[in-house]
This record gives sequence, C-alpha cells and structure tokens, in this order.
Amino acid sequence: MHQLSKRSARLVILIISIFLMSGIFIGAQAQGENILRVGIVAPQVLDPALGSNDGEVLFNRSLYDYLIDVLPDRSIAPNLATEWNVSEDGLVYTFALQSGVTFHDGSDFSSADVVFTFNRLKEIESAALNLLGDFEVSAPDAQTVVFRLAAPNADFLYGVGDRFALILKDGNTSPNQLSEGDAPYANFNGTGPFILTDYKEGESATLTKNGAYWKAGAPLLDGVEFKFINDPVTQVNALLSGDVDFIFKISPDQISGLEGESDVTVITEATNQHPVIRLRTDVGPGQDVLVRQAFKYATDREQLNDLVLEGRGIIGNNDPIGPAYGAFYDSSIENPGYDPERARELLAQAGYPDGLNITIQTINVLGYDQLATVLQQQWEPAGIIADIQVNEEGFYYSDDNPDNWLQAELGITGWGDRPVPQGYLAQAYATGAIYNETHWSDAELDALIQQASVTSDQAARAEIYHQISVIFNERGPIIIPWFAPVFAAARTNVNGLEVAPFPGLTDLRGVSVS
Repeated sequence: MHQLSKRSARLVILIISIFLMSGIFIGAQAQGENILRVGIVAPQVLDPALGSNDGEVLFNRSLYDYLIDVLPDRSIAPNLATEWNVSEDGLVYTFALQSGVTFHDGSDFSSADVVFTFNRLKEIESAALNLLGDFEVSAPDAQTVVFRLAAPNADFLYGVGDRFALILKDGNTSPNQLSEGDAPYANFNGTGPFILTDYKEGESATLTKNGAYWKAGAPLLDGVEFKFINDPVTQVNALLSGDVDFIFKISPDQISGLEGESDVTVITEATNQHPVIRLRTDVGPGQDVLVRQAFKYATDREQLNDLVLEGRGIIGNNDPIGPAYGAFYDSSIENPGYDPERARELLAQAGYPDGLNITIQTINVLGYDQLATVLQQQWEPAGIIADIQVNEEGFYYSDDNPDNWLQAELGITGWGDRPVPQGYLAQAYATGAIYNETHWSDAELDALIQQASVTSDQAARAEIYHQISVIFNERGPIIIPWFAPVFAAARTNVNGLEVAPFPGLTDLRGVSVS
C-alpha cells in the first residue's frame, strides 16, 4: 500500500508537470503568434483583375494564385500550371495544371476556372491584355488549358503571369465584393495561401492560413494582417513602434533614419521603378513638341537625384527602358542638359514669351512631393511657374478624383518595375492604351511597339527599343529623373522575406515571424 502511494504521487507530479509545461507552451504561442502585420495604403479597387497598385496586388496575391509566377529575377516558374509547351509557329501554348488544388470554399480547381479567368480579362478589358495580346482559350480536359494566339507574342508568358491574371473560380462575376448575411467574404474565393476572415474598410484586413493549401509546406505564416495606413510617415512610425512588421515604398529621406534602428532591417531592391513627370499631349501646352522640349531643358535630373533620392538612383534616358534592361537600354543617347535659357527660347517659339503657369499634381509617397518642390525651383528660371497639388496616393489614382493621374494636365506618376519593357510601352504609351496618361498618339511609336511584341530575337528587339528611345528623346512628353531601387523595411524577427521589384508581387508563402 505504501509502495502504491509513492507511484501515485510520482504519477500526479508527472501529470502536473506536463500540464504546467503545456500551459507555458500555449502561453508562448499566444504571445508570439506567427502573424505578419503589413502596413499598406488602403485598397481602392479590390477586383483582382483591376486593382493595380502595390497594396491591392499584395492583398489579392495572398488570396489567389497565378497560373505561373514571375520571379524577382524576371524568370518564370510553374505555379498552378506545372509545365507548358509552345508550338513551333509560336501560336499555341498548352499548359498542364496542378492536381488536388481546391478553392477556399472547398470546390476543386480545374481548367474551367482558368478559361473563365482569362475570358473575363477580355470582357472587362483588363490591363493584362496589353501583354497577352489577342488570344482564344479553351480546355480540352480538366487538367489542360490551351491558348491560341492570333500572332506570335514574345511576351505572352509574362502576360499569363501578369499581376492582374490571378485565377478566379469559374462563374465568380463579382470577385472581392462583400456579401450580406452569414458569408460576407464568399466572393473572396481563391486557391491562395490565405483566407480572408475579416475586412474593415479603410482600417484593416485579416487573413488566416489556408490549411488545405496545395503547395507542400506553405504557407509558413499562421496569418497576415494588413493595416491600412495612407500616410507614409505614419507607416514608418508604426514599424518603429512594432505595430506593423513590414512596409514598402518608403520615401528616400526616411531610409537613413531606419538604417540606424537595431530591430529593423532595411531592404534595398534594384529595380526599373521610376517616377514619370508628364504632360498631356491632347490638351494644354503639352500639345506642342517645343513645350515638351522646354520642360526637359528646364529640368536638372542630376540635382533631382542628389537632393530627393540622396544619389541612390540611376540616371537613364527620358523613356521607360532603363539601364536594368541591359542591351535594350540605349546608352548612346544624348539627353538635354539643364539649360533654363534654352527652355525660355523654346517656350517663346511655342507662343509663351512670358513663360507659363501650370499646376503639377503629385502624391505624398516615395518623396514625390519633395520632387515636385525641387522641380518648381528648377523650372522658375525658365519661366515655368508651377503650383503644386499633393494628393494621397489612393486618391490620386482613384476614378473618383476628377484630376486623377489619367486626367491631370501635368503630373508625377510612380511606375513600378515591369519584367519586360513592353509592360510599359503597351500599357502607357501606345495609342489608346489603358494607362496612357499623356494621351500621346504617335504612329511611328505604335508601329515599333507592335514590331517589338512579335520579335523574339533579342538583338533585333534591342534595335527596335533603341529606335523607340530616340522618339522619346525627340518628341516624348515625359521626363524620367531616375530609375530607383525599392526601399522596404521589416522587423528583424521577420524571416524569409524577399521583396519583389514590384513590391505588391512579394510572395509571402515562405515568410515567417519568429
């Protein structure tokens, strides 16, 4: 009896110890949740095929999947498509699909979802079409998708992996629209690594881990919380206070302060990101080529890089084909140097002997408000008197703003990285392009853009791009002060984070918080 009591006592102690240890473990989990908190500008457009800025894309990339992924080094990798082949004439692309993939509602993923997604891109005239071109898509069976092109397209795969081409459930004609009743997020139905569980407009979005995600071992995070913070200074303060773990598109003047913080890692990613200082060519003074040239002579790009970007940028040409594109970039072009007197002469020839007054629209991120201020000072000796209008980023790109980025007579627009130059040329500079903010129409430029789209030989393509750069230099309505790296920052306990050149395309599947 005495021996039994000792055994019972040891057993009780063991049980109590296990219980206490379990309590400690559970408590540690509660205090150190594997949740990534991201500070982003509040999304304005939630539709995956239309939301274009970084915050909107990152939100959707976390809920949905691409057929193929465009990696940070501009290479292409399988995703929902396991492999593909291209016919000898370059007109037929056949994709094999992953098996065992389900949507958040538990339904199976199949080729019908891919066909629906890409047909919808055509129906709503998504910007993805600028790279996809003219195509027909079909599904010979549940695991195969076939695209038939009207003409060869050297960038078709980049179109398939375009940031707007996230795969939707067949029949979901209202993606990302909130619903009434017990299932408010039923339309946020992707195959992606996270599931939307809470959305507070203008405040936050909470995503939880998709336990049935098809990719083995992913995601590592238990969830993601997007905190909507429109002011860039407030984003930085939230990172420093520990209220968020990750922010991106940081203004250059804030980088130096962050670099001295022991619990913050500053991330600098070389990209083709650039601001575009542009004039509309269909109304106002920008209709005259002489005025466009005057603005170029009135702008000191070296000084802009030094004062606004602290010399961190790379000076290229006044066209979107930056030095990061290697042979596609024409280093032989002589760009106009700073010459305010020459600018005055050109303005006088254009009918503005006393100079001109104009309003420049800009945004409050990436230092573009400071950029506008320095431009104002540089332009004044040339007789260009600029009134500055600073907008919150979301409002500037909103259709609700009558002076938004597509309507402003003179503006500064931030253009993120694209894996190929066609991503800019076809979307922003071809006649009638969906993002043609300058409203420029140039027949010779259009012909060269079209020619580049069907030219797969890299040397021949480089020659075409060099001709395009000459056109921009001679009569283009844009000034590009620099090609900049992306500046991002994360708390030091964030692991596995590789920021994409277009930050919204950052893949969170391999990220964890320790």
